[in-house]
Amino acid sequence: MMLVQSFIPLPVHHRAENKALGFDGKAPSIIAEGQAIYMTFALGDSILFCFSADKGKSFSTPETVSVLPNLSLGGGRGPQIVSANGHLIIAAADTNGNIYSFNKKQKSEDWEKSGRINDVAGVAKEAFVSLSSNNKGEVYAVWLDLRNNNKNKIVGAKSLDGGRTWSKNKIIYTSPDGTVCECCKPTVAIKNQMVVVMFRNWLKGNRDMYIVQSGDGGVNFGNARKLGEDSWKLNACPMDGGGLVLNNDNSINTVWRRQENIYTCNAGNKEEMISVGKHCAIAGNKDNRFIAFVNKGKVYCRKPGGITDEIGSGSYPQLAAVGTGTALCAWQDFGKVYYALLTK
Repeated sequence: MMLVQSFIPLPVHHRAENKALGFDGKAPSIIAEGQAIYMTFALGDSILFCFSADKGKSFSTPETVSVLPNLSLGGGRGPQIVSANGHLIIAAADTNGNIYSFNKKQKSEDWEKSGRINDVAGVAKEAFVSLSSNNKGEVYAVWLDLRNNNKNKIVGAKSLDGGRTWSKNKIIYTSPDGTVCECCKPTVAIKNQMVVVMFRNWLKGNRDMYIVQSGDGGVNFGNARKLGEDSWKLNACPMDGGGLVLNNDNSINTVWRRQENIYTCNAGNKEEMISVGKHCAIAGNKDNRFIAFVNKGKVYCRKPGGITDEIGSGSYPQLAAVGTGTALCAWQDFGKVYYALLTK
């Protein structure tokens, strides 16, 4: 029997001010770098981009990065963005099972389509892709991949040149039960030579979260480790992938959903339930963690110290830490992109 905990009232401190960006769109992805915040999102088959030079107080008029026919959206899918050594890199997947990257120098006006990330055509049918970069300018991408046996597994690739070219793809994890969870987005974080991947597995009927990590830049990965002490037996896909932060001391903060609840934990430690909810994200570090999630159509953010703000209506929030003690949350609602600045 599946145990679902009853609703725990959220300690809502106040309702944060949020702003519509003034244009249609969905599936935002954001990163912060100094005073700058960069955002990509989608409108139909168009990949769009805008930025803020004042820590999110205002954003530029969006520009078109590219039109990708059959751009895959919905369920947390959509273009993803990172920065690396003065370059911006966007990855996006189409419904044909291919992932493409686009890049430009931060001060340039022109985006270039770099090519396909998956080195076997048509294997990323679920179209979930995540990106991360380190301070050496290396970029790592992970996704769900059907190669070899038509079963979803975790596959990754690395770029050393700002997303222009990608390494031979590496199978990071294959479930001994045949497939990982078929439509939950994996997440990746890279720092120096440590690469950490979080994904939802499917073992013995359980849809639990796991992490797997590499200490040599993604050349070799260790054994996958389960997050949390309990399990979620489910004969369906929850379409909910969670988030992670790789801290300066190499500890790993995670947030994820099990049943109808949101949990957080340091990898290897017992989980803590923070709310009923779904579609969660995390940003910051172990002393200044922001966690966003959705509950009953409302977007919330749990700030450092445990205070939770209601910040709007919508789904699939994304977070970026802006300096120390501040974060920007972006999300979608009825075909528009919203954002809110949050302070601890």
